[in-house]
Amino acid sequence: MNCGSILIIVNPISGKGRGSHTADVVAELVHRQGVDVEVRHTAASGDAQRIAREATTGSGRPLRCIVACGGDGIVQEIANALADARPSLGDACPALGLAPVGRCNDFARAFRIPTDPAAIADILVKGQALPTDLGRVNGRYFCTVATAGADAEVSSFVDTMRMPLRGTLAYLYGAVRVLIRYRPYDMTITGDFGVIEGPMLLASTANTSCYGGAIRIAPDADPSDGQLDLCVVDRVSRLRAIALIPALLAGKHGRCPAVHFLRTQRLTIESRHPLELWADGERIARTPATIEVVPDALRVLQPVQGGASTLR
Repeated sequence: MNCGSILIIVNPISGKGRGSHTADVVAELVHRQGVDVEVRHTAASGDAQRIAREATTGSGRPLRCIVACGGDGIVQEIANALADARPSLGDACPALGLAPVGRCNDFARAFRIPTDPAAIADILVKGQALPTDLGRVNGRYFCTVATAGADAEVSSFVDTMRMPLRGTLAYLYGAVRVLIRYRPYDMTITGDFGVIEGPMLLASTANTSCYGGAIRIAPDADPSDGQLDLCVVDRVSRLRAIALIPALLAGKHGRCPAVHFLRTQRLTIESRHPLELWADGERIARTPATIEVVPDALRVLQPVQGGASTLR
């Protein structure tokens, strides 16, 4: 194992307050394995990115990894700090560790990161730090899926409504509520595939396959292939859009004639009326937007697959 300590940045309200408890348990288990560890709490949006940025530019002991303890929102913040630092630090840049306790944990799911604290601690100490792509929209990095259209409206609905539902159930409830009244907007999308335009229900640009808590919007998306997978759904009736939800959950929506999958390294989305883009459960941009893949933007700690444990 390489030298260096571990910094855990936790959103204390993640998982209905489970964030702090998970961070403390993981920290204790890491410490028992002889690794120095520190836990820092966030108090407001942007804190995680600031703390991570300060940690990568400080003169203290080298960091093995910075851990995002929470959901995809805190992951996005820390990923932005690490991706900004990586060009100057190279492989000396800390890896990103994941302790998933949020409403949706789709980035952690892409790497099969468990929720058990003991398993998380083991990955942080012994896991493989492997290069991983990120997406970037209008200059800001995202980890999972950047979307415009109905599913962006669903993300906004879920974010603003206080409900007991979490993960996929919250997203499905929001989808039905939004689709009942949603009107598709005209978009023009330009990428390596050419130009597509017209009224669209949604346009989702995926670095990983899932959003909304394991909803497989782009089943073949791979965060290590240097490509983005675009899922476009043409304008359909409200009833047909709602009927598409079961196929979407199963990752079988590609069988619908209104659904199209495209691959690209870069694309632009324009619309007659400004549309919000959401990514990682956060509002990230508005149209017009330029989305691109950034290959090997950072390293993510992952379970070791059939070999000796090491942090590279």
